[in-house]
Amino acid sequence: MQICNIRYKSLIMKKILVTTDFSKHSKAGLRFAIQLATQMEVELLFYHCFQALIPTTIHRERVENSLQEQSAAKLKQLEKFVADIHRAMKVTPGVYRCVVEENLNPGKAILAYTAENSVDYICISTRGAGGLGKIIGTHTSSVMHHSPVPVLAVPDSWRTRNIKKVLYASDLENLEEEMHMVCKLARLLEIKADMAHFFYLNELKPGAKTLKTLWRRQFDCLDRIYLERLDGNFAVQLDHLINKVKPSIVVFFAHTNQNWFDRIFAASRSEAFSFITKAPMLVYRKGREKGQ
Repeated sequence: MQICNIRYKSLIMKKILVTTDFSKHSKAGLRFAIQLATQMEVELLFYHCFQALIPTTIHRERVENSLQEQSAAKLKQLEKFVADIHRAMKVTPGVYRCVVEENLNPGKAILAYTAENSVDYICISTRGAGGLGKIIGTHTSSVMHHSPVPVLAVPDSWRTRNIKKVLYASDLENLEEEMHMVCKLARLLEIKADMAHFFYLNELKPGAKTLKTLWRRQFDCLDRIYLERLDGNFAVQLDHLINKVKPSIVVFFAHTNQNWFDRIFAASRSEAFSFITKAPMLVYRKGREKGQ
């Protein structure tokens, strides 16, 4: 492993692991994380995992030297990649580190590093259109499914702008606990949060106006509340709402078992991914959060 400390100081702050493969697609995730760092106190860990190229004819004693040389070269490449993005954004670098690891499986390496280094969030870029693998990539989907910490999935179409609004898409399960976490994030960013719930006919017992009044009294971060009857395809309806509200981040809480969220993101439902290309997504795992 190669690590470079840049402007590092000992502070109690959130750690965000920001992954990159040096591709054009991955720049969006870095830009989003850097923008976050301008609005809240975080330490960014820019992370690259690579597979070493070892010639079959190389002597066994030279293998370790070759690995170190390749790691050092990748670290320099990562440092330049990160510096160039800061420069292009005209942002003064905050607290960050560059980390390079050699591993055959980037997904597992990301999760292992997250567990071993008290990472609070993972930020990873999404790309393309179509099914799960095409949109967010095999490694990204694996990280999102297995991560013990919340994952920020940033579409490669994202361009630098201030983070102004969070939209929390709720199934109303564990509402108080989840809203507490959403409000904490909103307060850190000094922004407000909207909430959306799509319900089946006759699902909500109290009137919508009564519910909105109660929730606003209970959760001080709430701005607008959208209660809409589900007319068919959840993803299409959410897509329309996102186009209307234009949130900076869409927040989900996903069960580890099969539920409404997992069905939406089934690989066979490619149309369900259309909204991923419009707004960064923050996915928490129900029951597996780290006290965000």
